[in-house]
Amino acid sequence: MTGTEPEQPRQAAQPEDGGGQSQPAQRGAPQEWAWARPPRPMRTVETEPLEYHRLLRGVAGYRWWKPLLLLLLAGAFFGILTVAVTLAFVPVLMAIDPGYPMEVAAGTAEVLDTQRPASVLVTMVSIIIMIPSVMLAMLVMGMRPVGRVWSVATRIRWGLLWRLCGAAVLAIVVMNLVGIGAGIALDPGSLTEPSPGADRDFDVNAALLSLLLVLLLVPLQSTAEEVVFRGLFMQVLGAWFKNPWFAILIPSVGFASLHIYDIWGLLAVGLLGAVSAWLTWRTGGLEAAIAIHIVNNYIAFGIMASGITGETAQTSGGGSPGGVIGQVVGLALFAWLTLRVFKRGGHGRERIDLIQMPLPVPAPDPQQPPASQPRAGDSDPASRPPGSPPQDDGEGRPRG
Repeated sequence: MTGTEPEQPRQAAQPEDGGGQSQPAQRGAPQEWAWARPPRPMRTVETEPLEYHRLLRGVAGYRWWKPLLLLLLAGAFFGILTVAVTLAFVPVLMAIDPGYPMEVAAGTAEVLDTQRPASVLVTMVSIIIMIPSVMLAMLVMGMRPVGRVWSVATRIRWGLLWRLCGAAVLAIVVMNLVGIGAGIALDPGSLTEPSPGADRDFDVNAALLSLLLVLLLVPLQSTAEEVVFRGLFMQVLGAWFKNPWFAILIPSVGFASLHIYDIWGLLAVGLLGAVSAWLTWRTGGLEAAIAIHIVNNYIAFGIMASGITGETAQTSGGGSPGGVIGQVVGLALFAWLTLRVFKRGGHGRERIDLIQMPLPVPAPDPQQPPASQPRAGDSDPASRPPGSPPQDDGEGRPRG
């Protein structure tokens, strides 16, 4: 370069490909396949305090569609277990009461009749299998601990359950007494009406066997219905809707609609379901719902098996305005007693889960200049042999 020629700006050296042609310089980080990227570091964080109906949001890897898939899997397992139970009970029914299946299919017999113990056994077991159906679905979905369906403590709080069973006994007694009194007040002529008689001869041995089955199976049957309607359904809806009333009212309507009673009977069952759901949310577990359900069914099936009302089967009749009034009073008393027992016991109604979350990727600092890249042909001065002369950079200046 001479002193009379203007200096031309230098251009950055471009790497050459195999054919001697220069390639444009690459900017940014090199692209890599997603499967080849190292896993992002994770951190353990706490969820917000979750009420009972929101507990599914505390499971590992929660996604909005997982509660729906849980519901579908539970239904699939229930269908499989129903087929298995049906096949297992066919020989039993053929040996004990071979005419029962045909009569039920023809509509000439009730599904549950305490004068036919086989019907009590089949009906109870067909409901009890809902418990393993829900548990299996939660295990398959990885929704651990599966005990979250019981309470915020991920288990049945047995002490609370036993105390609430005592409260339920008092409430059911009051419920029936008020119902009878309200029925008489609304219809005084019912006192002079003759007691209904049974349509057929009363079999004491069949009644005693049915009472034994009721005593053994009602706790499991009642618990199974609570696990589904106040457990699974409430938590699935609660995973999507934070307002608890969606999880309280919608399953209660479904629970009532599955019964075969008249309008008064359906209203009474709907009230029972709604109060049970509200107490489940308020106490953080199924104990109150299980307690009132067990005691209510013991009384109902016991009266049915005794035949004192003239009806030994579960039919669509039996509801009345007086019964609904008794239901309101009894359930109000049970709710009040439940809250007192719950507060004195010091039980919690919320749960905090630990979940894994990916660490946030730090954003690049715009104030920090990019690291300089050595040009082609550059070498590290420290890597030259001692005493070697510096290399020329092509413009008369030594490098290094």
